[in-house]
Amino acid sequence: MATTSGDELLQRYAAASAADDFETMGALRHPGWQEVWPQSGEVVPSSANYLTVRSRRPEGAPRVVPGRHGGSGDCWWGEAVVHYADGSRWLGITVFELRDGLIFRERVYFGPPFPAPEWRAPWVERIEPAVS
Repeated sequence: MATTSGDELLQRYAAASAADDFETMGALRHPGWQEVWPQSGEVVPSSANYLTVRSRRPEGAPRVVPGRHGGSGDCWWGEAVVHYADGSRWLGITVFELRDGLIFRERVYFGPPFPAPEWRAPWVERIEPAVS
C-alpha cells in the first residue's frame, strides 16, 4: 500500500498510531521496517514485535497524541505527546526514513518535560510547555 506523498503518509500513520490501529500502521510500513530507541539501545525488528510490545506493557499502552510533522523526500520527522497510565506525559520526536513510499525506519527520542532553570531566564523567552 504505497502512497505518493510523504505528508499524506505521515498524516495517515499518525492517525493510525493515535487510534491504536495496528493493521493500518503495518500496511503503511515497508516489509523491512524497524523502530529504533536510541535511549534504551533497543531495536523493534518487526510490526509483529511492535504490537506485542505495545499490548503487553504491564501498566497499559500509552496514549499517543501526534503533533506537527514535516520533511521532504525520504526523510521526515514527527512530534508527539505520549500519555502514560501513571499520569506522566512525555514529549517525543520521531525521525522517519521512507522507502518505496512506505515507512522504512523510525528512530524515536522521548523524555519527560522539565522546569526551565531560573538562571537562564535573562537569556531566553518562556513558552507554554506542550500539554496535548
